[in-house]
Amino acid sequence: RRGQCLSLRCRHPRISMATSRRPPAYASFVAAGVAATAELMVMQPLDVVKTRMHLQGDGIKSGDNFQGTLAAMRGIRQAEGMAGLWRGFVPGLCVVIPRRGFKFVFYDAFIKLLWKGEKQKAPFQHSLVAGGLAGASEACIITPLECLKIGMQSEKAAGSSATGMASFARAMVRSGGVGSLYAGLGATVAKHTAHSCFYFAAFHETKKFAPKGTSRFQQICWDLLSGFVAGCAAATANNPFDVVKTRQQVVAASALSSHAAGQEFACGPTSVASVAMELVRRDGWAGLYKGYIAKVARLGPGSALIFCTYEQVMSL
Repeated sequence: RRGQCLSLRCRHPRISMATSRRPPAYASFVAAGVAATAELMVMQPLDVVKTRMHLQGDGIKSGDNFQGTLAAMRGIRQAEGMAGLWRGFVPGLCVVIPRRGFKFVFYDAFIKLLWKGEKQKAPFQHSLVAGGLAGASEACIITPLECLKIGMQSEKAAGSSATGMASFARAMVRSGGVGSLYAGLGATVAKHTAHSCFYFAAFHETKKFAPKGTSRFQQICWDLLSGFVAGCAAATANNPFDVVKTRQQVVAASALSSHAAGQEFACGPTSVASVAMELVRRDGWAGLYKGYIAKVARLGPGSALIFCTYEQVMSL
């Protein structure tokens, strides 16, 4: 029998290797979580800048009116110290691990339902649909943490005067109930659906250009390039929804009387359509792409790091 087993393995080496190297069910979540943590530790300041730029514009008294990404980074550092650029890091970390983790887990699940072949060879439209479903699913899970992150990142406070994550959560729930933590849910679902549609599709489509028989180093280079393309595509697709989401979710921070942006936006429109129309009326269609440079500067290199780390962890 042992001889027969060895013989079978020799005749079917691919089956044997595929079976022995099949990753456990939780591997996708862990790999994405590790990748997301590494990305956030490097890119957090750009996320803060993006949020601040979403909340500025014509007629907004609490806005900073920064003229660009670098000017925003300098302005925040000068007014609030280096800690200001890391505002909301804890809820951001609490968001990014489940967000990326569930995104990849859900994508793997949906692509298996839509495509029976290898994930890497799935047609563009299958990757698009599976990514969209994955994004919508993860959005329903992480919206409360997104609300807390936006509230903390948009607070202009230096040092010990900044409000902590627990204090923000208590104030929001006390003022508006648990439902306040789900402010901007519709825009969040739309944002993550648009994001993930192009995130996975762009990554796998770009990797299809990689020549066969590449070395480990070349594979890493292709993962980095494909991840960068995926991040830029996702940023372009989701930015309008992200601006609307930020403006809706900052309203939940109006539970704190000292939160200037929350107090101001609480007096304005609150639905997805009305926020978008008011934004376009005041700032034109370009208003839907506020913070775009900061977003691409984060998501391009950040997604390259995420996909590369994910692929390497999954190959262990």
